[in-house]
Amino acid sequence: LLTGRGSRAASLAGWTLERAALPRGMGTWLRVCFWVGLGVSVPGEGGGPGAGTFACLTNNILRIDCHWSAPELGQGPSPWLLFTSNLAPDTKHRCVFRGSACTVVLPPEEVIAPSDNFTITLHRHISGKEQVSLVDPQYLPRRHVKLDPPSDLQSNVSSDSCVLTWGVSLGLEPLASLLSYELAFKRQEEAWEQGSHVGVTWLILEAVELDPGSTYEARLRVQMANLEDAMAEEERYEGPWSEWSRPVSFLSHQRPGRLVSPLRQPDSTFVAMSIFLLLTSLTYLLFKLSPR
Repeated sequence: LLTGRGSRAASLAGWTLERAALPRGMGTWLRVCFWVGLGVSVPGEGGGPGAGTFACLTNNILRIDCHWSAPELGQGPSPWLLFTSNLAPDTKHRCVFRGSACTVVLPPEEVIAPSDNFTITLHRHISGKEQVSLVDPQYLPRRHVKLDPPSDLQSNVSSDSCVLTWGVSLGLEPLASLLSYELAFKRQEEAWEQGSHVGVTWLILEAVELDPGSTYEARLRVQMANLEDAMAEEERYEGPWSEWSRPVSFLSHQRPGRLVSPLRQPDSTFVAMSIFLLLTSLTYLLFKLSPR
């Protein structure tokens, strides 16, 4: 067990945990071997009489995904949610439902910021008339964050370390210190429920031993996490874990064995050569010592 504020690297049972940053052109890359973090969930908001409930989660960059618990299957125009910025009331975005889900993709110049604040209203047609219901008068995206899964998960195993690398979106680079990760890994033949999990935050690291010469699979998920230091309310983030990344497979390194095993049977070729040399030596001695 290793603890220490600000710690970013440690050698644990022959496995390495490290966090590093590469040039901005490549985005931020984090290097780690087997660590996890903590998480919370966020309930949905109301949507007016008979409207059911709504849950809107953002990837904290340019996308907001909403789910409707009681979608209406009418013949008229599809219902939609209208996001109106409370900071710039002329800024509005429609989220048109397809069944129980809808997605808003913001323009590049409107990357989601901690200060963003929206009023959400539900618009639907009932008996030929548009009805508007208030869903949330103060929707704060930073309180409803579900990040995209880590991408491009790769492994690099050497004799004394295992390094997993993955990409972080450029839009999340300024928040890299607030990203908490959970890694699940298991033997390839096992189900995920049987795999080992390592409980880790950015301050506490726990070592885990892997069987040498075994094939393992690993997958990763991410969540916005708040630092232990006191943070201003307008800087705090909340939200559930992302979905799991695609798993990556790797073979743990074989531990070096002894050059000669004390229980190993002598090689047959070696035995034959020894007998041949012994007989040749005896024949030579008998020839030299025999009377002429």
